[in-house]
Amino acid sequence: MPERFSVLLYRTSLCGCLLGAVATLYLLGGLGGLVGSPLLNGSAAAGVFLAAFFFLYVFFIQMPDKNRWSLALWFLVLFILSVEVVLALLPPTARDELTHHLAIPRLYAKAGRILEVPFAPYSYYPMLLDMLYVPWVRWGWDSVPKLIHGLFGMLTALLLYAYLARRLSPIYGLLGFFVFVSTPAILRLSHWAYVDLGLTFYCTASLLCLLRWVEASEDKRWLTLAGLSAGLTLATKPNGMLAFLLLLFVLLFLMASRVRANGVLKVMGQILLFAFLASLAMSPWALKNLVWTGNPLFPFFANFFGGGGEPGGEPGLGLLDRRQLLYGESWWQISALPLRVFFFGQDDRPQYFDGVLNPMLILFLPWAFKGKWAEEKKILFGFVLGYFFYAAFLAEMRIRYILPIVPPLVILLVYGLHNIYLRIARPFVLFSAVIFLLGLNGIYFWNYLHGVSPLDHLRGRESREAYLIRVLPDYPALQFINRSLPSTAKVYFLFMGRRVYYCERDYIHDGTEYAWTLIRAIRAAGDEDDIYAGLRKRGLTHMVVRDALLLGFLNENLTIEQKKLWVSFANRYLSGLFHSRGYSVYQIHE
Repeated sequence: MPERFSVLLYRTSLCGCLLGAVATLYLLGGLGGLVGSPLLNGSAAAGVFLAAFFFLYVFFIQMPDKNRWSLALWFLVLFILSVEVVLALLPPTARDELTHHLAIPRLYAKAGRILEVPFAPYSYYPMLLDMLYVPWVRWGWDSVPKLIHGLFGMLTALLLYAYLARRLSPIYGLLGFFVFVSTPAILRLSHWAYVDLGLTFYCTASLLCLLRWVEASEDKRWLTLAGLSAGLTLATKPNGMLAFLLLLFVLLFLMASRVRANGVLKVMGQILLFAFLASLAMSPWALKNLVWTGNPLFPFFANFFGGGGEPGGEPGLGLLDRRQLLYGESWWQISALPLRVFFFGQDDRPQYFDGVLNPMLILFLPWAFKGKWAEEKKILFGFVLGYFFYAAFLAEMRIRYILPIVPPLVILLVYGLHNIYLRIARPFVLFSAVIFLLGLNGIYFWNYLHGVSPLDHLRGRESREAYLIRVLPDYPALQFINRSLPSTAKVYFLFMGRRVYYCERDYIHDGTEYAWTLIRAIRAAGDEDDIYAGLRKRGLTHMVVRDALLLGFLNENLTIEQKKLWVSFANRYLSGLFHSRGYSVYQIHE
């Protein structure tokens, strides 16, 4: 029985690495101008189909169990999986889908190759999963990238199932699977075309393969998978740098106690093999940026590599100053962040971490460390602590930025429940507590579905256009652009949140949320003709604006004389073509 689940852990990790290899090959082909190639696109699609078939085979053929509790958990997971597939059929509306993970692939598909997008600094980030999205965006099937992202979430749950079933039993594996996929943040992301679940998968695969390799240190397959998976975390998004650093620390910790038994040279060779494989997986992305910008990690580490700076943010502010300045939080509120993240998260509110977890993930931690595998449990908890606190101090605290801590916490939660069950006199009390806490996830999911209101669209009573108009306040302006502006138009987006996926004309926007291109043109101008010349120099013919935000920004950043200059320019060179729900389209003309 344990060997069966060890094989499943290996095959699931290998499946993810093969998906990563397919995406890397797509990058290389796309850089060579083959985005339109049927062979390249067909290969990427085939890789996704094979990975999905692997998951479905395991889920429907191998996982069902005759035990009634196992069957109940299996059917609950099947229900969640079915709802996620249905939700993925909705048109993309999530912010980063429209700004990044679908918008940049659409530019690649339109150009027929992977090319620089200088006005979007995040287009230089590693984009492993986005490579798998490009063919489907090109074919107009933008629901499939959502399913691909959800697939990575399900594969992560499969890793947890394999690990826990091997350590404890299949029912505990199913419990871990269910807890992970029913966690609110996972429920929400599993039908969005983001990349966070890909990072979570590769990080979890590398961590669990390292732990498995320690048991079978002569079997280099586990170390190979761990190194490749660690490199694919680097290739998925910038957070992968933190994940890789902590995975390297885990490896060094595991090796420290084995130097005397294995010898220094052997240990160093194993560490170098891990680092080499990780570098191999990341190298195409680093080389691309090195050629384009001179900085392999552009737009990061400009002080070291040169080539540009980090976009946006307030790099001079630490965690305490940032949260005090933005949210007026006291020192005790900031100190309580590790607990608040699990108890008080809210969707779409950055102060409350823009996501929801479940307190269940930490409530049973005190009981997790009893019994066998104490060293593994300490490593898992150390990884959680390290990732959480590094992420808290390096970036704005958001739930999806710390998702790699969720799988280790799920493992520790199941260990805790197992230990309590073995010692408790009245299991009914434990079952009641678990059902209540898991019920919180069900309440979240019900409220989320009510807010999304997908039924009219899914039943065909509401068209795609009508759904987008209902959900996206800026969509009518984009609709006007697509229907009314000539194909030669080039649009400047101002305070639109860079949500450009649905724009079918050429466009640019600023690298941050603010209109610095316009501000610089005004400040450098001697009269309104200079502003016009500065915009036309970039080929701009139209502007689409969120009026209230632009007006406030100009008032705060221009002198009185510069404001007069802007008004003079607007009166002479801008004509309003469309206005709806606070968004306007203007033509720039002589």
